[in-house]
Amino acid sequence: MGSNNLAFSTAFASRAEPDAELLEAHNLSLKARQLDARGHYQEAERLLLRALEVIESQTSTSNATVAALWNSLGEIYLHMGRLDDAERWLNKSLDVSVALRDFKEITTTRENLARVSQARSELLKAKALRMLGAPDDMRCGNNGCRRGLLRSPDLRICGGWCFLLFWRMPAT
Repeated sequence: MGSNNLAFSTAFASRAEPDAELLEAHNLSLKARQLDARGHYQEAERLLLRALEVIESQTSTSNATVAALWNSLGEIYLHMGRLDDAERWLNKSLDVSVALRDFKEITTTRENLARVSQARSELLKAKALRMLGAPDDMRCGNNGCRRGLLRSPDLRICGGWCFLLFWRMPAT
């Protein structure tokens, strides 16, 4: 799952002592990540929905932590084949991430939306979503890639899908 840890680590860093609700949501999110990795999507969904309840009761829905949880929930739905639900949550995440100018979350969410389009065999739409950040704000299509934001010279580095982003740097 995408970027939960980043959003939570930012939230923890901004507080001298994280409150119990944030800590509970963080722990639920970590457990959901583990369940998702093992293919236990319904349990992961339940934990992410609970984490969202906890966070949304304490804070605005226009923050990076909520956007990251929405992105993770969208990913879970993508794994479950619930593409309409995935798209709905990913679009919510993208809206907040754009408003916050959180480029790492934007690229992660755009890549997940491209995966939804690809699952629907909407290959041109998937390509367009992946190209939105070109050349400097792109994310590798390989979920295992830990490079984060990619710049045009990095597109072939991970050995996974970076080269399959359907994009070539124009000759200069």
